[in-house]
Amino acid sequence: MARIALLAAALLLAGTAAAAEPAKHGCTAPEHPGRMASDNQQKVFNKKNKEYGDCMKKYIADQQAVIQAATDAANAAINEFNEYAKKINALAEE
Repeated sequence: MARIALLAAALLLAGTAAAAEPAKHGCTAPEHPGRMASDNQQKVFNKKNKEYGDCMKKYIADQQAVIQAATDAANAAINEFNEYAKKINALAEE
């Protein structure tokens, strides 16, 4: 039984090698205007800096959702295979 579970895990891991590469984020970090920047330059920087942070947070949350969905799918496949293996083993022992 343990061999079957290990085989299932190995097959799942082998399948992940063909998975698509995650998309790169499209966020652009603003360039800091320096200590001598005018108030207007600082305001523009602060606005762009917040937009950058929000963009990165959204990208991270989106990627975490993809990871969770993949983990859930893998766990469901493992459970399905383990149930199948139990049935096969029970039939073999009859």
